[in-house]
Amino acid sequence: MKTIIFTIVLLFTNINIFAKEIYGIDLSHHNKVSNWNKIEASFVYLKSTEGASFKDPTFKYRIKQCKKRKILVGAYHYMTTSSSAEEQFNNFKKVVKKSDIDLIPVIDIEINKNHISVAKLRKLVTTFSKLCEKEYGVTPIIYSSQRFFMVYFIGLSNDFWCGDINSRVYLPHVIHQKTIKHIPGVVGKVDYNILNCKIREIKISKK
Repeated sequence: MKTIIFTIVLLFTNINIFAKEIYGIDLSHHNKVSNWNKIEASFVYLKSTEGASFKDPTFKYRIKQCKKRKILVGAYHYMTTSSSAEEQFNNFKKVVKKSDIDLIPVIDIEINKNHISVAKLRKLVTTFSKLCEKEYGVTPIIYSSQRFFMVYFIGLSNDFWCGDINSRVYLPHVIHQKTIKHIPGVVGKVDYNILNCKIREIKISKK
């Protein structure tokens, strides 16, 4: 009887106990890679830019290292509220070429430092997103906490990457930053992200 109940629960909750967890990491200049050959992540997101002018000095080199090892690679932009969407996107576009990346670009927006209105922050993200769609052919994923996403971005067409570590995710999402941990090949702890969709759903079309 217990076996039957367990089977029914699995069917209705769509849980696959035999599915292998697909994980990826995200890296910026704050992270040090000690041995690229030891990295076993299925995908890597690299910080490319921040605001209107900062360019991550490790981005280009790390793109090459990922490509060399056939690791799927993407780029993320750390968005600020102190410059326009156009200025920030131009910074991103100068660094990130469509031919360089395998994965949909990501907007990392975690805080509203200048306390701009909900409408203005949504406009900042939607304008950046439209420019991204025109340049790369895809709508960028938004990385933030669930609370921040619900306040500012609920209802937008962007997919969600949840940044709440060691927490249950209630919102629909494509990636979850499940925890921060040590992995082979990286010095210190690094963001450990679990894919919550098919890998093809976050890949960028090269057409």
